[in-house]
Amino acid sequence: MSIITFLSEDLKETGQTMSIAAIATAMAIEHNYKILVISTDFMDKTLENCFWNINQRKISLGLFTKTNVMDVSNGVEGLVRTLASNRVSGEVIKSYSKPVLRDRLDVLQSPKTTDYKQYLNTSQYFFQLAEIANTTYDVVFVDLSGKVSKEAKEKMINVSDLIVVNLLQSMTSINNFMKLKNENSFYNKNNVLLMMGRYNPNSKYSSKNVARFLREKNIPLVVPYNILFSDDCAEGKIVDYFLKVQKVEGYDNKDTFFIKQLRETTQRLEYKMQEKLNGLI
Repeated sequence: MSIITFLSEDLKETGQTMSIAAIATAMAIEHNYKILVISTDFMDKTLENCFWNINQRKISLGLFTKTNVMDVSNGVEGLVRTLASNRVSGEVIKSYSKPVLRDRLDVLQSPKTTDYKQYLNTSQYFFQLAEIANTTYDVVFVDLSGKVSKEAKEKMINVSDLIVVNLLQSMTSINNFMKLKNENSFYNKNNVLLMMGRYNPNSKYSSKNVARFLREKNIPLVVPYNILFSDDCAEGKIVDYFLKVQKVEGYDNKDTFFIKQLRETTQRLEYKMQEKLNGLI
């Protein structure tokens, strides 16, 4: 149904990976979507580490099924090798992916290679894998690394229905994006959204202020910084986090604020997805 690519033009950490993990998990839990998250980084397992801890045992809770880390064939490299034979389908990609929530959320792990040249070669095929996965999954989220080649980045952008550009809450990041908008018409397209991860609502660079600085009609999406969420992600317990906070919703606390903002972000993404599907953007 939709390919949504998250990327950043900043050199510093923007919270992109943890934001995509939060959005995908929340959307999978609260909606009847089949979601795939594609990790594209090089020698960095930040996304995978949000979902699995190598020491955890298998726990089955109905819809929620977690497993310890398994070797899923040859991962992305194995899929790329089969592309030439035209034997890759959405179901094949599903078999190479790791389940997080049964029939709801899978993750296709980043390449295993430690050779950067091999990684760059593999990255040329990420866009094809996303296109094929889109025939089976309702939503394909791509956590696009800044380490992919310019060509691989452009290919992924071209097949994406929505592009989410991650910004920092800083004037430098805002000015850099303003320059990009002025130099490249791509950043002015209606299917390009702005987002701030690790968001602090008390900063002078609030989402409304950033929109005003950039003369953007739409206020950037946000995923707030939350220490409990961050700690659970570091331990491969992101699903545990969402199960825990469901019990405390309604109280005036930081977790309630986090979930409320995250819901608004997922709802806005869903709205843009529908606009794209209906040919309105």
